[in-house]
Amino acid sequence: MALQTAGEVSVGVDRAAAFGFVSDPLRLAQCVPGCHDLLEISPGRYTAVVTSKVAFMSLSFNVLIEIVKNEPPDAIDARIVGEPIGLAGRVVATAGLRLASDGDGRTVISYSTEVVLSGKLGGFGESVFRAKSAELAREFAMNLKARSEEHTSDIQSLRH
Repeated sequence: MALQTAGEVSVGVDRAAAFGFVSDPLRLAQCVPGCHDLLEISPGRYTAVVTSKVAFMSLSFNVLIEIVKNEPPDAIDARIVGEPIGLAGRVVATAGLRLASDGDGRTVISYSTEVVLSGKLGGFGESVFRAKSAELAREFAMNLKARSEEHTSDIQSLRH
């Protein structure tokens, strides 16, 4: 089963600052709902645990994240491969961020994901996973907006 989500969020920071935020794996991971224990294993490669409640189940995944494209200040793409903890299956995903100046020191960040679930995960019900995927994308966008703006205002206050 393949799930795709996409959207955009306008943040109140310039493109260079927004890219600085999204290119920091620790800061970006804080925006991903349920992501924790991020560890760098080599340049551009990370492990993490992602946990989410889907319908009546809590699912946790051990994931490997690889940055496959990093073009400052325009784009970042990652490939994510994960195994669910305690359940047969696999998740393979691609995620991308595109940044564009929006005038007046604002940036539009467009995000997209494509997630493929296989094994028992793929058999749980496409409609349930689609709804959860859309919910997580909205939560990511809200987190990204709030945290990037907080981070930039913290930096600006240190400069003054």
